[in-house]
Order: sequence, then C-alpha cells, then structure tokens
Amino acid sequence: MPSAQPLSPFFVGLDADGTGTHPASAGVTGLAGADLVSGDRLARSVRQAENAGLTFVSFADALLPAVPGSPASARLDAVTRAAFVSRTTTAIGLVPQVPTTYPEPFHVAAQLASLDIATAGRAGWVPSVTRDTETAAAYGRAAVPDLEREARDVVQVVRYLWDSWEDDAVVRDVTTGRYLDRNRVHYVDFEGKSFSVKGPLITPRPPQGQLVVLAADGDIAPALGPGADLRSTTEQLVDVALVGGSDVAAVRAGAVSARERSPRVGVDIEVVLDAGGRTGADRLAELDAGAPPASRTPWGSGALRHVGSAAGLVALLVNLATPGPDGRRPVDGVRLLPAVLDVDLPVLARDVLPALRAARLTAAPRPGATLRDALGLPRPANRYDLRVSA
Repeated sequence: MPSAQPLSPFFVGLDADGTGTHPASAGVTGLAGADLVSGDRLARSVRQAENAGLTFVSFADALLPAVPGSPASARLDAVTRAAFVSRTTTAIGLVPQVPTTYPEPFHVAAQLASLDIATAGRAGWVPSVTRDTETAAAYGRAAVPDLEREARDVVQVVRYLWDSWEDDAVVRDVTTGRYLDRNRVHYVDFEGKSFSVKGPLITPRPPQGQLVVLAADGDIAPALGPGADLRSTTEQLVDVALVGGSDVAAVRAGAVSARERSPRVGVDIEVVLDAGGRTGADRLAELDAGAPPASRTPWGSGALRHVGSAAGLVALLVNLATPGPDGRRPVDGVRLLPAVLDVDLPVLARDVLPALRAARLTAAPRPGATLRDALGLPRPANRYDLRVSA
C-alpha cells in the first residue's frame, strides 16, 4: 500500500448540469424550452458555485436529442458550455464529460486542450462510456463490442496527443521567422484495435501538461501496467477515481480499493437538502412522484445519497475527510450531485461550504492556480521530452 502523503485540502466538486441531477428537477423549477439551456443561467450558477468556494463544477454530456416528456434531459455540448463560462470565472475548475466510445479521439484531445488554454489551466475531463445502441445509430456506426478496451485506448491516445508538443515547442523567433521548433513536436503513432492516430495535435501542450482526468471507478482502466506501452513502464490514465456506495461503509471499502490504482479518490454524493421550509425527504418524495418515465441523468446510478439537513451533510463530509490511524483520509474529496440545482446550491453556499472552511477541511481555489494545484496533483513531465530524465 502506498505510504501516506501530506494532506491536500479536501476537494468539493459540484455537478452543475442542467436544472439538477434528479430527472424531475426541470419540472419543479418551472423552466421550459430555451430557459433550460440558457447561457445566462449557466453562467449565473457557475459563478455562484465559484463564490461558494467549490473546487470544480462538472457538466454532463448528451449525444442524443432530449427524451420526449423529459425536459431535464435537454443538453448542449459539455465542452462548449465549459468554454462559455471559462471567461466568466477565474478560479473554479471546469470539468466537462466527454464520451470515449464514438467521438473521434483526436478531436476530443484538441477540444480539451483548447479548453485548458481558455481557462488558464483549470480544465478537467470526465471520460464516460456510452452503452446504448441509440448513440451508435446516431453516429452511423456499429456498436463498439469492447467498451472497456475502447475507453482505455481513447484516454491513452488523448494523453499522448497532449504531450505531442513539448512545453517549449513554440519559439516565436522573429529573427528567423520560426513559430515553432519542429524537433519539439512529435508523432504519437498510436495503433489501437479499432483506430489509429498519427498526430501530432494541432494545439500546443495544455497549461497543465495533462488535464485532470476524473472517472467513475471501473469505467476506465486507471493505469497501464508494465509492458502495456513500449514507451513507459506504468502509466496513469485516471487521476481521480469517483466511487459510490449505498452507505458510508460501502464507500470506504470502494475507496480503499480505488486508492491502490489512482492518485486521488472522490465520492459521488446525491444531495437533497432541507430547503424552503421543507425537509429533504418531502422534496425527494415530490420529485420521485413527478419523475418522467425515461431520462438520462445519473440519478440513482449508485452514488451515495444524503437526504436531510445541511448540518447532516457537513457531518458526513467531516467523517469522510477525517484521517484514520494511518494519517490518510478515507477519500480525498467529493462531487455533489444536487437534486435541484437552484434549490440545493444556495444551501450548500450558505451552510455547508463555510462550515467546512471553518473546520479547515477545504479551501476555495485561488485565482491563477490550476485544477492540478487545487487537487494537489503535480504537473507531469512530457513523455517525449528527452531532456527529462526517466
């Protein structure tokens, strides 16, 4: 087991997608049509999350039109939304979900590198696996038979492409008229089972070197072992593994397993807080009664769930953040999945985040810092830079 490391601030992320994670969230907000995907509303929510001191916000993606009768399933492209709010924020991390199964890996790498440039190093990536056949049909492709292998190959080649430009490849030499040093830009020559990528990327190396990759534990192989890549021994693919569980004991067990494979471990927690004079239980009962028959939200997909007071949520997070006898925390942070964003986020901002800061468990991200800085992750060396010792 890896030895204990100095504790970084406990991270608290938020899924700021749509009207909330619960499939009935759009119905209780009274929003409809264009209001559900309004840029103004998105920017307002993310600014509120940043002002509350949250470490990052994530955005779910959808490759298909909204489900009939389920307005909460309406989505715009996740990277586009993250780029939109990159210019209205200064400190919070922006982490879009981008599927690995059908989008072209080269374009995924370029889009995410551009986002990291736009945010000055505050971008992350949630690679997801697409399991439905409808998406394959929308792309005009046969269903991918080996989703695990495809996801692993896509994350691997995207990481290669981010390194295809060395940090100092752009020289901007006015005297010679050279923009870049071609000897510092590299082919990746990736050969997978279902695709190949020559490279290099059309975008310089991201400010973070490698964006932070957060993935549900089990979706993406967290690392490539010795022999899996001729250019390295062990290569990390996932920086933050996100685990769930029916109770705290299950979460702790999952975190212990995930920590053996990933540098950081977080917990996904569905949140229904007491708000507006109503208990969380009453709110959840109303939401469940109004849920459409079909939806594409992650609600109910295995995350830990807190229904109740803000104080109860604080106690849960303190429990998860308190180091054990070995000096290590059970988990390094959480991603909160609010049932209704407009209802639960104000309670988080008013009652939860201040209590965590008062307990010195978490810290608001600093303007000018990268997402890697906020998570206590080092900036990785470039795999193609021969000046860096192995």
